[in-house]
Parts: sequence; structure tokens; C-alpha cells
Amino acid sequence: MSESKVRAGALLVYGAVLLFVQAGFVDTGLQPNENAIWLYGGIASLLFGSRILNPYFTPPSGALINGLTAMLALAPALPVVFPWTNDAYVLGAMIGYCAVIASVSMLLLIFRAPLGEEPPTSWRVFERAVIGLGSPNIIFGVLIAAAVWLFHRNSATEVFAILSTFAIIAFVRPLEGIAKYIGWFVDQPKPINHADLIGSVAAHQSPGIVLVRQAEAKTISRGTPMVISDQHGPPQLGVALNYVGRDEGNLLRVLTSSLPNRLAAFYDGRGKAADGMAVSIAVTDEDKAEIRALQWIDRLCGIVDTDTSPEYLQFEVTNEIGLAEGSLAEARIGENQSVIYQIVDGVTRDEVVQQKNKYGYARAKARKIGAWDNGDRRFRPVPWMPRMNAPVFLLEKLEGGPEDDCIGHFPATPYGVRLDPSECVTHNTAILGILGVGKSYLAIELVERMIARGIKVVCLDLTNQYENLLEDFIDPVHEQVRRDFLTTAGRGGVANQNKEQGGSRHRFKQAVFRKMREFMAAEDDHYLWVINPAQFRVTKQVSGMFNGNADLAHLTPSEITAIFSDAALFVCQELGMTDEARLCLVYEEAHSLVPEWNSVAADGDKMATATSARAILQGRKYGLGCLLITQRTANVTKTILNQCNTIFAMRTFDDTGKDFLGNYIGSDYAAVLPSMQPRHAVVFGKASSCENPVLIRLNDQQDFRARFRPDNPPRQPEPLAMPEGEEEDVEAPDIPEEPDEHS
Repeated sequence: MSESKVRAGALLVYGAVLLFVQAGFVDTGLQPNENAIWLYGGIASLLFGSRILNPYFTPPSGALINGLTAMLALAPALPVVFPWTNDAYVLGAMIGYCAVIASVSMLLLIFRAPLGEEPPTSWRVFERAVIGLGSPNIIFGVLIAAAVWLFHRNSATEVFAILSTFAIIAFVRPLEGIAKYIGWFVDQPKPINHADLIGSVAAHQSPGIVLVRQAEAKTISRGTPMVISDQHGPPQLGVALNYVGRDEGNLLRVLTSSLPNRLAAFYDGRGKAADGMAVSIAVTDEDKAEIRALQWIDRLCGIVDTDTSPEYLQFEVTNEIGLAEGSLAEARIGENQSVIYQIVDGVTRDEVVQQKNKYGYARAKARKIGAWDNGDRRFRPVPWMPRMNAPVFLLEKLEGGPEDDCIGHFPATPYGVRLDPSECVTHNTAILGILGVGKSYLAIELVERMIARGIKVVCLDLTNQYENLLEDFIDPVHEQVRRDFLTTAGRGGVANQNKEQGGSRHRFKQAVFRKMREFMAAEDDHYLWVINPAQFRVTKQVSGMFNGNADLAHLTPSEITAIFSDAALFVCQELGMTDEARLCLVYEEAHSLVPEWNSVAADGDKMATATSARAILQGRKYGLGCLLITQRTANVTKTILNQCNTIFAMRTFDDTGKDFLGNYIGSDYAAVLPSMQPRHAVVFGKASSCENPVLIRLNDQQDFRARFRPDNPPRQPEPLAMPEGEEEDVEAPDIPEEPDEHS
């Protein structure tokens, strides 16, 4: 019970006692006259004294009220006391005493120094006197003594009853003493079951960690709930973490949090331990389901460690089950903000305890992803970081798979990463990784998503697998007619005085420009064009004319690629500027199609790569972009690679690739790449729904198509009847001369 309630209850009881004494021991009973002056003073002493208004301290304002109240209580005595008698002198002295207290108190209030200024010494002297002489017990004790002398001195019974009652109430305070004793008795630790006692608190590691020295040699399993009692604060809920070595032996480390009301009531009902003790509590599955603080015990995997920053979480691992690179962990920032991190690295560490004693543990490093927004189905950035020693939880496995528009999902969770196909094209995308990790299957999925958005795709594929994997999007007859048309245009070739016009390259260019224009026409419902640059035998003149002849050479795949890239840029420029993607050039085996200058197979590849790079650099504002796939990052032209704003980094080993990717995805994720599993990738860039790099499990092709194609069936083109003899009509007089690649 609170002290204020005790004082209020005591006031009522003491008031009743005063009335009882007045009625039972004073001749005039409860009749209001001079014989009741002591009663008025006693009640005023209780009211203004230590029970209600001034329980601890009497300020000048309180002394003023006490003095005025005492004078009013003496007023009934004036008519019955004869002037110039001893009784009159006593009454006058009492009234004068009260008047002086009231007057001085009034002057102190009037001449009080302004707030912030030091009062003069004289003011402080008078204040001290008023505080002492104007207290309720003093001023009303003098009043009651004067009243007893004036009106009750002839009755020993009345004198004894009045004075003893006032002394007991004012100074002994029996009710308050009894209440204090009862409170002390109730708060005494009650005996508890010895089997529930875990041990005593040996040390505090603030915030939120205590070390417990066990009472008996028994193993406390991780996650055991307990109550930690402490004289410096309320009881707390504790969760056993692990054992740590100290100079006096192994101690049980316990993570603490606020004790839920239901557990507090349960704990109080079964007995409390002494201060600084840890007591286990048994909780049922029903308790865990209803008490939030117990629901996370099974998912607790560590506590926040040093070196944590707003971007990275460092946590000491206390439970390794389920942890792996790419796993998601959860920690709280502030009161209720749950933030998700992805584990990217781990190290072992040790801490020297004393002399040769060490405490070894594993520390995980995780990168912040953000807070999941169910409405937008994406992670939102969250500022700041969790506090030291805050619990870290392994994200629980949730039922369900990724959404149809997700390119992949975080391992063991349904949280997916979505990709904007249009931004994949306009801001260019690269898929980088070694052979056999799923690059082409990812590229096939991206192509399907682009086509579903109405973006046309030209695949420059040296592997001949796109035509098979995307056969649902291809009209074989139309594709064969188009291929024959270009093959015929590139066949043969004669020497020319103008070396640039020699061979079949010029005619092949015109044919490519014509077919590119037809492909991009609005009335053409073909959305996919698969080309193997190595299948065309196109010639170019490499020497001047001599005796009507000149040396001819075949174009390399890089030079064929440059012709298609240049044609794509030219046609998109004809269609005008746009913010939406129109056409994507897929460079499969990009290290062979757009090689770096120091990796070219022929001198002409340098100029060809520059032409393709120019098309990608200028194409964005016309809706043209590229999807670049390679297993040799070092051998791809950086002019295009540096323009790829969205990156899929898969398993890679070479230092050049890791260093390059480290600039995009960070050194921590780059360090993970050599050990990354197939069908996993670190994705980062403008097209991603996550603002930070994340490691995801990519979709399996069959599962993806089973989810995606019911709402996005392959666009089936209508078979186009080609005019007879068109395969011979390779010249296109209505198509302007293509831009000079040297310009």
C-alpha cells in the first residue's frame, strides 16, 4: 500500500479517536464551545500536519495557514476569559504567538527573492525560524496545551485523556508504524523450491546481460526462462544464453528483458527469491503463445556485439542451428521497429578473461536490408542501429513461396525480390558468374519477363540454347526465312576501289537494318529474335585493289554483333525518345561478342566493340539497352559493363571479377562469391526492389513458368507469309545509309 493511502486512512482513524475522546471524557461532549478548542486544534494538526498537507516540510505559506487557523480556533475562548487575569495573559500570549508566526510568514512571502536570485541572510534567518516554530506539531501542540490549562485543568481525567491522545497521535503515530511493519513483512522474501533456484547474480554487463553463478553443478539449457530479482530495480525476465569463462569459473550468461505482467503475477504467487538471485519458471506452450516475450526464445541466435554500425550488424552467435551465409536475422531498432539483416560473413574470436583463461565464440556479420513493407511488398530503409547486447533472432521460416513477379527469394523465407523489366533494359543489366551456376536460365527468365511487358528482345547467342529454351516465343518458319535472307545478303562479295564497300559487309548491313526495322514495326507481333553471330559468313575487304582483285576476310562474331547493335540504335532513334524500354540486346557469352580491348581475337574487334558500346551508351533515351551475360568479367569491355546499373553476381573465383563486383555490391558480398551455391546470386541495382545488395535464391525455371505463364502466356506470333523472291531482294533503297561507325 502506498504511503499516501496510509496517511489518508490514518487521518480518518485519528479523527474518529479525537471525536471519541471529546465525547467520552469532556463534560460538554461534542457541543461547540471553549471546551472543544483542543479538538479543533487536534483536527487542524492532523489536517495541516504530517498526514495531508505538509507531511515532510512546512514552508512559509504553510506556517501562515497554521498561524491563522490556530487564531480562529482560539476565538471561542475570548468571551469566556476575564480580562487582566492569569488566564487572559495565557490566552493573549497564545494569540500573540500565532499572530507573530502568521505576520512573519506573510512578510517572507511578500519579500521573497525572485527565482534564480540568492535571498539575503536576514530573510533566510526568519524563514528558518518560521519553519521550526510554525510547524503543525509545534503550533497546535502549544494551542492544545493552552486550551487544557484554561478550560480543563480542574479535571485530571480530561487533562490526561487530551494530552495523551495528542502525544500518541502526533509523535508515536501507531497506525503508521503498524502499516510500515506489515509492508515490511509482506515484502520479505518467501521461501522457494530449492530445485527452482538457479544461482546468484555475479555481475551485470549492461545493457541487458547478467552473469549468474549457479548454486549447483547442473547444466542449464539455452533458452531456459527465469526471473532475475535485483534490489536496484523490478524483477526481470531472463533467458539463458550460454556459458562464459571467468576467473572464478564458468558463469551462466543470461539475456534480460522486462517481465510480463502474467509472469510477474505467477512469480509473486509462488514466492520470491532474495535480491540478486535467478529463479527458473516453468511455462507452458499456452504461455508462450500468449506472452510475446517467450515466443522468440526458440529463434534467439545471438546478441548484438561491438563494431555494429547503421549499415552492418555484428552479433555474437549463441545458437548456430540454421545459420548460413544468406540467412536472414532480425533485430529491433528503437521500441517496435523490427529490421531484417542478411548474414554475409562470420569469424571466430576469443576474449582473454584472466591470465590464460579465454572465452571463444563465433561472430557473424550481417548487412542491413530494411523493414518489410507488406503493402508495397518490399524492404524499406531504416536509419540507425540496434543497441548493444540486444537480442538477434533467426527469421522464422514462413509458409508460401515467392510472388510471380519476384526474380528470387531470400533463403528459407517467402520474402522475394522484384525486378522492373523496363529498368533492366534502359539502365542495362549484367549477369556475371562461372560456368554452370545458372546464368543462362536467369537470362531466359528475364527475357520472358521483358516480352511479357511488351519489350522486344534480340538475343545474340553463340551457344544456340536460347532458340531451344525460348521456342514457345519463336515462329520457326518466319525465323528461318529471316535467317536465310541475312545469310544470302552476307554470301560472297567482290572487291571495290572503296575498301569500305568491298566484300559483302555493306550489303549485309543494309539487310540487317531492313530486318531490324521490320522487327521493331508496331504491326509485327514477333517479340523475340535469336541470332548466332557465328553462323553468318560475311566478308570485308582488307587490302587495296591490285589487278582488279583484293584480299577479303570474314567478319568475326564481334563485328557481326556491332552491325546488329548499330542497327538497333539507328531504328530506335527513328522511333524517337522514350522513357520506357523498347528493345533489349542480349549479349550471351559477352566476352566473345564485346571483348575488352586487350582480349580481342582480331584487330577489327576493337572497332566493333566500340561500335556496340556506342549503341548502348546512346540507346537509353531511345528505349534501347542490353542484358550482358559472361563468365569472364575481366575479358568484357568495361565501357558497357560500367553502364550496367543492375548486377546479378553469381559464383566467381577470379580476383578481377571479385574486385570489379566489390565496387558494386561491397567487399563483404564479393568475399562470399567463391562459396556461393548454384542458383544463388547477389543482386543490386536500380531495377531491384531492394535498395541494398542482397543474396537471393533464384527461381527454378519450371517453378517460375508454372507460376508466371498462366497470367503471362508466351506471345504467339501470327505466321507471316514472305513475298516470293524476297530472299533475293537484299538491297533496300528505302532505308537510308547507316551511320558511319567511325563518326
